[in-house]
Amino acid sequence: MKKLLLSLALFAGVSASAQKTHYCAEGKIKSLNHQLAVQNAHKASAPTAWISHERAYDVKFVHLNLNCERNTKYISGNVKSVQTVTLATLDTFACLLHQAFTIDSIYINGAKRSFVRKDSIVKVKTASTLTSGQTFTTIVYYKGTAPTGGSAIGSGYSTGTSGSWGNQATWSLSESFVAYHWWPCKQELTDKIDSSWVYVTTDSTNKVGSNGILKNVVTVGNKKRYEWKSRSMIDYYLISVAVARYKEYNVYAKPTYLAGDSIFIQNYIYDGAINNPTWISGQKVQLDRIKQTMEFLCDRYGMYPYYKEKYGHCMAPFGGGMEHQTMSSMGFFDFEIDAHELGHQWWGDNVTCKSWSDIWINEGFASYTEHLCNQYLNPSAFMTSLNSAHNNVMTQNGGSVYFTNSDTMNTNRIFSGRLTYDKGGAIVRTLQFEINNDSVWFPLLRGFQNTYKNTVASTVDFKNYAQTFTGMNFTQFFNQWYYGQGYPTFAVTWNSMPGKAFVKSVQTTSMPSSVPLFITPMEYKFARTGYPDTTVRVMHSNATENYTISMLGTVTSVTLDPNQWVINKVTGPSKDITLGVDENFVWANDVLITPNPSYGIFEISSEKNLEGSIEVYDVSGKLILSQVAQSHNSIDITKEAAGVYYLTIKDKSGNLIRSSKLIKE
Repeated sequence: MKKLLLSLALFAGVSASAQKTHYCAEGKIKSLNHQLAVQNAHKASAPTAWISHERAYDVKFVHLNLNCERNTKYISGNVKSVQTVTLATLDTFACLLHQAFTIDSIYINGAKRSFVRKDSIVKVKTASTLTSGQTFTTIVYYKGTAPTGGSAIGSGYSTGTSGSWGNQATWSLSESFVAYHWWPCKQELTDKIDSSWVYVTTDSTNKVGSNGILKNVVTVGNKKRYEWKSRSMIDYYLISVAVARYKEYNVYAKPTYLAGDSIFIQNYIYDGAINNPTWISGQKVQLDRIKQTMEFLCDRYGMYPYYKEKYGHCMAPFGGGMEHQTMSSMGFFDFEIDAHELGHQWWGDNVTCKSWSDIWINEGFASYTEHLCNQYLNPSAFMTSLNSAHNNVMTQNGGSVYFTNSDTMNTNRIFSGRLTYDKGGAIVRTLQFEINNDSVWFPLLRGFQNTYKNTVASTVDFKNYAQTFTGMNFTQFFNQWYYGQGYPTFAVTWNSMPGKAFVKSVQTTSMPSSVPLFITPMEYKFARTGYPDTTVRVMHSNATENYTISMLGTVTSVTLDPNQWVINKVTGPSKDITLGVDENFVWANDVLITPNPSYGIFEISSEKNLEGSIEVYDVSGKLILSQVAQSHNSIDITKEAAGVYYLTIKDKSGNLIRSSKLIKE
């Protein structure tokens, strides 16, 4: 999910991209205080019994058959589910449904059963004890008005009016704990539902968007029933409905893998927007780019997991997006938010976080998807967006992507824009840099998707898979960037002499109590006269590093981490004319310069015969003297102004042997 803060101007029809902030998580902090309090009450009232009943079965199929309208939160209808017993025995079926709803009746295997409710927990005794492996069917008939609040963005089930287009809409948004705010369900991430149907009966002027394929639209009196069916496995919070006066705007993507076939992209757009010149010139342009984004991500992550069904969008009046499986709910269209939600179809939907403390699997990789799509498809925005994410991370000294299960009741922590999204996405990219081979990196991602498809994965699962796939050890990487806190600052100085460049880099960290030193590869870009810019990759393994790099031309500037692979701050880089110069003026045991300082005549002696050349440069790099090297040499720069000069000795092949500073008084 991605949430963007917008100014009120957006709702007057101003382009969303001009008003949004980059940080997708701010709205997820519209906190789950209400439903978290309810869930805590559940745990306090009967933790052992609830967990036992909830985990006693595996959900195989759900069929939501509801009555919904675009201008009310009132819901009526029934939900049928098919489950298989997973414990040795089961004599009580339990599910969650918010107490705002009235339950008319519950049936198990066709027989009406009595039930009890405590807060939002519903328990139903079975007619007889069921045993492991047995399949049973339940139907819950209910009605009522969905509660307000609770979801990561607004309510679990909401109704509202678009400020830009004036359209009324009703939509669901169950992440992370509030599917039970609109349908009776089991809220367990590790129990993916094998298949699902969503039927919604509504006013004939409405359309209804949902998961899977629209199999039928049936006239029911003066209303219509939209029948959506999906054969794909799905987690509880990804089942969705959206109801409004929509018109369809459909396009097709044609990934290489499909060999001439295509992916259907079905978009439900407000009927007041779809023909509006403002929408056509602005958001439609962005929506049309989803074809290219889909084809690109299929190449990078593997075939779109639901290509046999569809991808699409339903517009709803909220300021962000939610990755409902096969049909994301969107407040507006923008290149980055569209890429983020599409990325979730792999990272979050196909492979889902094993627990909410593993939200990095969802949001870290979806945020990385934004960077990846910007880099290749929207390059003018790439560095600005990436720098924005890095700068947001560094607004505070500490903070870890990792958090414990005890924090999964803390919405601010789950959906932290700074840590879960921006730092999470940034360190995925840093891991790509660590591997340093895209012919390994992208097959790794495709392999992970294939291995964990239709199930859940933890951060540890990803780390272990990556280590096995690459043969590399990432313990240090995750300890620094995922579990650790803070970021490095590099104080960089540099100097150059003919044939050589010198770099000194001193690292400090913002949270040394957590990570005293970030051991990481780094890149330095050298701008040179007469030669193209050159980027050199080195390893930063110590607090102070000194690098000597063979390089032709005169270096004019140095840039640390020019491609922003690593979250960091930098002091400098600044030129230090003493860097790389032997301050003792003694080169090994057989070369000596005397006197130094002098009034312009320097004697160079060596026990060995020097063969090659001796050259002297001023501080600007201008050659002022060149002569053949011998066993004993006299250098005369008496005509030059007082100051610092640089002497180099080269061998017969022109390779630099030694360099030193000369001081003329």
